[in-house]
Amino acid sequence: MQDLFDMQVKIINFTNKLLELCQKGTTVQQLLDVGYENLGNPLLLVDVSLCFMAHAGGNTIKNEPLWEWTLSKGYVTEEYVNSVMKNDIDQDWEKEHNPNSNLILWESGLLNHSQLVGRVLRNKQPLAYLKVLEYNKPITEFDEQMLITLCRFLSLKIGDSSENFSSTNPLVDSFIAALLNQKLYDHDAISERAKLFNLKLYDNLYVITIELNDINKNQDILYHLKRKLQNYFNRDTIIIYDEHIVILFDVKGENIFNENELALFNQLLKKHNCRAGISKVFHELYDLSEYYKQTITSLSIGSQLNSSERILNYNNFIVTHMILSFGDKTRLEILIHPIAKTLIHMDEGKNSDFFETLCAYLKHNQDVTLTAKALHIHYNTLKYRIRRIIKLTNIDFKDSELLFQIQLSEKVLKLIRQ
Repeated sequence: MQDLFDMQVKIINFTNKLLELCQKGTTVQQLLDVGYENLGNPLLLVDVSLCFMAHAGGNTIKNEPLWEWTLSKGYVTEEYVNSVMKNDIDQDWEKEHNPNSNLILWESGLLNHSQLVGRVLRNKQPLAYLKVLEYNKPITEFDEQMLITLCRFLSLKIGDSSENFSSTNPLVDSFIAALLNQKLYDHDAISERAKLFNLKLYDNLYVITIELNDINKNQDILYHLKRKLQNYFNRDTIIIYDEHIVILFDVKGENIFNENELALFNQLLKKHNCRAGISKVFHELYDLSEYYKQTITSLSIGSQLNSSERILNYNNFIVTHMILSFGDKTRLEILIHPIAKTLIHMDEGKNSDFFETLCAYLKHNQDVTLTAKALHIHYNTLKYRIRRIIKLTNIDFKDSELLFQIQLSEKVLKLIRQ
């Protein structure tokens, strides 16, 4: 009972000390120093992207390579990030100890010692992580309570100061959110706020919406990936909206990405197991909401088609979107042209490939050499099939409207089969 009483007094004194520091105008480093003095174990504070912010007592650590790496390099290794961002947090432990706790007890084979991680939250959104390494002495239940208290004071300090390295301009975030949910729709007001917030953009605008899969979708990972994308694209116009990461991306030229940039972006998405929908180009902030809807449509259609693509560009789904919208009102089969039906019926009866050949021929702009190469057949074999198709259907390859309807039929058939 005496030990319990002594520890409670220690926690009260610790809280009062933190409160006095905040009243005098403290720094994050001073709060950590007091934490180290009372907890007796090294402390390491990183932002939501797991980039170094401050530490206390970490200089004495000699046998924890990952801690030493962070202190010397200023950021956490990718392997360490993946360990922290896992979803298999011990929720039962958390509920048993304190259902309202912002603590996570995390133990990993990457470290030689146990580590207690406190989540620094503001309005239920993570600002940073405070790590206590069980290095000098065992971590006790009272240490857990003190860590929670320290996290709460850090939340106040980080949230109200320029030391919040993890966040961008909250006014810009709110501005973009207001454009997305159409609470701000007056052209003049939009222009005035863009100038007020010093939002200087190139003429060509795109929306990129990042969707995480359901397994990896939690607030910590969202904020971590948001920060990473801010660094990757060198843009502050990135917000978390409706469980997605939405990027207002401006470019000077006509194309959003070149081939190399597209490949690197695809690698980033694959690494974090997520997908991106990309809108058509637009030029006015007023239109942001409509083009955001294009990205959501792209992601939705990609899911419906079971697409394995990581980057889903709305330009490639315009016709598909029109077909699906039409399908809400009537049967899609009526869009299939009679020539397509004739060839498909012939293929099914004689095990031929006339419809596939015709589609490939149109796709390659009626170039016999390219089509034969794409179908892996001989040049003369293709010429024979084309003659047979003309004889069977009387198709006119100069009729652009007819050719469009046949290509449309191919897309409709793919949608029906899928």
